[in-house]
This record gives sequence, structure tokens and C-alpha cells, in this order.
Amino acid sequence: MSPVPRLLRDAAAKAPQRPAVVIDGGPTLRYAELLARSENLAAWLAGRGVRRGDRVVVRAAGGVVHFDACLAVAHLGAACVPVPATMAEAAVARLVEDARPALGLSDAGGATALRRSGLETLVADSADYRAAVSPRQPDTTQAPSSPPAPGDTVLISYTSGTTGDPKGVCLSQATVARNAAMTERDQGFGTHEVYLSATPLYHASAGLRIFTMLHGAHTHVVLPRFSPEGWLRVVENKRVTSTIAVPTQIQRILDHPEYDPARLKSLRLLVYGAGPSTRSLILRMRRELPCGLYHGYGLTESCAVVCGFDAADHQALTGPDDPRLGSVGRPLPGVEVRLRRPVGGDAAAGEVGEILIRAPKLMSGYWGNPAATAEALSDGWLRTGDLATADGDGYLTLAGRSKDVIISGGVNLHPAQIERVLVGHPGVAEAAVFGVSHPEWGEVPVAAVRPEPNADPPADELANLVGDELDRRSRPRRVVFVEDFPRTATGKIRRSDLPLLLD
Repeated sequence: MSPVPRLLRDAAAKAPQRPAVVIDGGPTLRYAELLARSENLAAWLAGRGVRRGDRVVVRAAGGVVHFDACLAVAHLGAACVPVPATMAEAAVARLVEDARPALGLSDAGGATALRRSGLETLVADSADYRAAVSPRQPDTTQAPSSPPAPGDTVLISYTSGTTGDPKGVCLSQATVARNAAMTERDQGFGTHEVYLSATPLYHASAGLRIFTMLHGAHTHVVLPRFSPEGWLRVVENKRVTSTIAVPTQIQRILDHPEYDPARLKSLRLLVYGAGPSTRSLILRMRRELPCGLYHGYGLTESCAVVCGFDAADHQALTGPDDPRLGSVGRPLPGVEVRLRRPVGGDAAAGEVGEILIRAPKLMSGYWGNPAATAEALSDGWLRTGDLATADGDGYLTLAGRSKDVIISGGVNLHPAQIERVLVGHPGVAEAAVFGVSHPEWGEVPVAAVRPEPNADPPADELANLVGDELDRRSRPRRVVFVEDFPRTATGKIRRSDLPLLLD
């Protein structure tokens, strides 16, 4: 599999004047320009001592700097380490201490925290930055010491830390290149795809598209700050053909007074994921969006999507009682999935088991953490910590994370199964279930519920609904109503913060 720089050079040779990066409200870079910038910045970095195997941090809310950083370090065989723009300064310092980068790249807003962590930082749009991405004089530049290899780590993406301390996931040049080819094939990219990122580029689901766009010389449009009206305007004006969105974004788009399906006539595919979707929202998307739908499942450790519920699967849904509604689909070609029982052996159809993945695009390991790597990777299989059931045709439905399992009186209760029952109530928009300690049972389930607008579902009615559809032990002992949940930057519910809702 070709290293990233070769993919970039091939794209620039194929379509040198095609827009490669389009920043809403900012610049447009064509492929010839993107290649030149990345090579110039790579030479500048080499002149500052960055070598093969080193790390370079990038911290920016959005914009060209992410593309510059990811592609420039690829020329050197070094790795880009995205840091969330929303991360607190103390957390930034801990991440920098863990990654031990050679230097940092940032926008103006991200520089202070990096510099306070002791890191030399080049700030985008500064005179120094403009000089770094411009051709250098021979006596002030330095060529890479050796060309990159497919096995070189090109991206270290730290997990969100919703269930524990973040870990740096190492993805090689070959891994991101394989992911590009598999994504292009599975999601049916056209001859000239125009892809929109409206989620942060420091998150793997959007950031990996920096590499995916190279496989076919596609155009990557970036909406730096999401808003429903901005999303609608960009899709319409830039003739976007595919995009990814989290469920909370889709809900806001469909509810916006300026929403009109006619504005999305260029859009052929909307990929959704990175969090649970209610059955009612999925059916509403199918009814109101004039494009195909794709529900993807994957992890940073699997270099994004490994299972897909594609447009044909969505069209085949028969209604709100279809058992495949909410499924994450079947493994992509080239991906193997097993569901393993807690006591060993493969789970039977309909039985909950942990998802294990074997694929040609798994992580190399966790940065500087061999113990965690050994725990996650065994005999070529990735232990995901996610739980699911599978039907007779191999369609997977998530049942939660193994770390989220509530053990009540020795019985395993799966929050995702309880949540699916709760969101089946017409008055419930979203639900999150978690365990609290109990002197007799060890743990019991508690439900946090976000009601539909103008709805007021009774707590006992919701609890009884779970008891009737699942079992008495799964019945929430308490129901807490919230206006919204604590969330990560990508819209996922931050489960580690759910117990704070009881305070």
C-alpha cells in the first residue's frame, strides 16, 4: 500500500487545479498548491530537527493548518498528533507530556496552551508560518533524512476519554491508505466527490478524511463551526455530494425553519454515527432527506468504519417495528467480526457478545503503552469493548460498552438495550442509562431522559415500559429528566459525567 506522500503526488498529478481544500469563510487550496505547501512545510520541519518517528502536535479549531500538518509530517515519516481545540489547558499539558512532540502547529487560539506546556509552536497566518509553507532557500532548508515507509505512524489520535484516560492510537501510513480505498469503495465515491466535514478535524471520523480525499483527488469542504443554516448553505453552494453528521446535528438541521430538501439536491449520501440515533430520527431522516443514508460503526483503533448499514439497507426497512432499525449493519469486505461471550466462545444469534475485529486497517498500538496494546490486540484481533447482538444474516445491533455494563445481583444489564426501550416512548427524544451503587444488588440502573419538546412523560410510566419489554431487573430505579446531556466535542454523551446529574 502506497505511503501518503505518493497518494498526494498522484492526486496532484491527476488534477493539479482541482480544489482540494475549501474552508468556508477561508481559503481554497488546489491540489498542486496543497502538495507544494506540504513539501515546503516538511522541509521547514526537517530544518527544525523533526525526524522520522517524531511527533508534531496540531491544535486548531479548524482550517488549513490540519491539512498542512498531517500531510507535511507524512513526508518525513513522522506523526501528527491532533489536540482538541476545546481541551482544557491542564489536559493539553498532560497530552503533550505523554506524546513528547518535537514542536507544535496551531491557530492563534490554540497556541497559548501549547506554549505554556513548553512546546515551540508555529502559529498559522503568522509571517513565520507563511514563510514555512513557501519555498525555502537552499541554505535554510533540509531534505528528509529518508523517505517514509508504509509502516511509519502518520497519525496519533487520542481517544475521547469518555470511559477513562485518553490513549494515543497509532495509525500507520499503510493503514490510513487502506482505509481510504475501503471507504471510497464502500460509500460509493464518484469521479469527483465533494465531501463536507462539519465535525472537528481533530476527531478521527473527520480527520481521517484528510487522507481519504487523496484516493481519487476529491474535494474536502470544511465548515469550521457547525450551525444548521451554515450547513445548509455550504451543501447548497458548494454542491456537496457526501458528508458525515452526528445525530444531534441532523436533528437541528431538520428542525431548522430554513430546511428545504430542494437545497440538498447535490447530496447523494449522508453518513451518520459517532453516537446513538433514535428509531424515530432514523425514520424521519429516511422520510425527509433526499439522499441515501449510511450508518457506520467503527473506532479510532479500527481506523474508522468497519461495519455499515448502507442506503439499500435503509430503504429496505419496513417501519418502526423492523428489528434492523438502528442496526450498524454488516462488516465491510475484508473485515472480520466475531461476538465473544464473557466466558469464551462465539455468541449465538441474538446473544450479547463483545465485538472483536480483524481487518487490514487496525491500529499499530497505543502510543507508549504496551500493556494497553497487549490487552486490546491479540492474535490479530482487536477487542473493542463494545457489546452487540447479531441476527442470522450478520447484521449487528449495539448493546453498549463492556465497561458500561451494570451488574445487578450478578446479572449483566446492558444500558443500550434499556435506552432503546425508553426512546421507543413517544415522549422521549434521547435517553442514557447508567449504574449506581446499591447496598443489596451491588448496582441498579438509573435513566436520564431528554423529553421531546412539549412532552412530559411520567417517570413511572417509563420505568414500567422497560420492565414490561425487558425484565424487572432492567427497570430503572430512578428517572431523571434533563434539558441536555454532558457531551464530547463530537456530540457523544459523556457517560463518565452522567452520575453528576444526580447531584
